[in-house]
Amino acid sequence: MNKLKIFYVLIIALCLQVSVLSADAFDVFKEFDKIIWINQPKQVGIAYENGKKLFEFPVVTGDDETTTDPGIYIIKLKDDNYYSRTYDTPMPYSMFFDLKGMKAIHEGEVPAPAIKKELATHGCIHVEPPYIERLYEWADEGNTAVVISGWRTGD
Repeated sequence: MNKLKIFYVLIIALCLQVSVLSADAFDVFKEFDKIIWINQPKQVGIAYENGKKLFEFPVVTGDDETTTDPGIYIIKLKDDNYYSRTYDTPMPYSMFFDLKGMKAIHEGEVPAPAIKKELATHGCIHVEPPYIERLYEWADEGNTAVVISGWRTGD
């Protein structure tokens, strides 16, 4: 067998090994007791504790111009009375999951689905009362995961 064939076989074996490892490498429900799951296509959030659904709530996320990027984050900072100088607006009950981008789950308008299509955030996740207060009190800094799945579509 020549060196080129051996090289290709090694590359294919390595790729297969990496794909198998990545599929089982991280289970957010095994790593965190508290998880806030944001389903962007459905514009719905769900709070889980110890793998069990506690409650569900409507959300508004960013759109294709001001995205709320999918991924697994950790609540890094909570501020119940945060004020955004950038957008000159209060953001009560802020739970920051992206400090670099200053993206947070916070109190904000979540209108009916027909109107919601026209609204988007600047990458944050809006949650209305009474859900935001409950979520804020329940979530822990540094120990609550935020899973953002999918991309926002036409709602």
